[in-house]
Amino acid sequence: MVLDEVSLQVRAGELIVVEGHRASGKSSLARVAAALRRPDVGEVWIGERDIAPLQDASLPYVRRNIGYYSEELPLLPGVSALENVMLGAGARGFEPAQARELALRALGRVGVVGAATRMPETLSGTERRLVGLARALAGAPPLLVIDDPSANLAAGDAGAVLSAILGVVEVGGAALCTSPDGAFATAVVRAGGRRVRLEGGRVLAGGGPIGVIARSRAPEESPIVRVEAHR
Repeated sequence: MVLDEVSLQVRAGELIVVEGHRASGKSSLARVAAALRRPDVGEVWIGERDIAPLQDASLPYVRRNIGYYSEELPLLPGVSALENVMLGAGARGFEPAQARELALRALGRVGVVGAATRMPETLSGTERRLVGLARALAGAPPLLVIDDPSANLAAGDAGAVLSAILGVVEVGGAALCTSPDGAFATAVVRAGGRRVRLEGGRVLAGGGPIGVIARSRAPEESPIVRVEAHR
């Protein structure tokens, strides 16, 4: 684990971008916050439960309320772009008809609704990234964890992705993004988000105790996610 004494807080209706150089620990932080990796030492609280000691079989039930994107999470081959995005909404409990509507809306928000019926192998690299981001965004999950959303995207596409993320935040969701892209981090700040600097696995600026508070809770109530990760 490359994280060391990480301390950070994200609240409902808040967007945070964690920036830093390559190998600074950003992706590790994203995976821990998305319940995809456990800290060697520390706690990862989702709601009233520390998930660090949970059995692996229990973690999918935790992840259903988290919209996660990473370039390392590819689209399923042989399944249309729309069906790939529907999987994200379906995992959050939406019935097929509603999942389809939410998937189309998410594809539209990132500008690739025209690719809905196409297979991943026929999409460009940019289109595949945008469909993957739509899959994380579909259904406005309470928590978004997006690892490097602007990588290899033109400025206009990166702007559309940021707008879609802000749409989730505006309805009370919490969003944690990582990015080595200073221009994207600046755009987050201009949109009302907060910038956090991570280097060598440590938060250098902008942090506080890690936590994500659900949209239905007041800020002073218990967080639904709290992470204390150490080496």
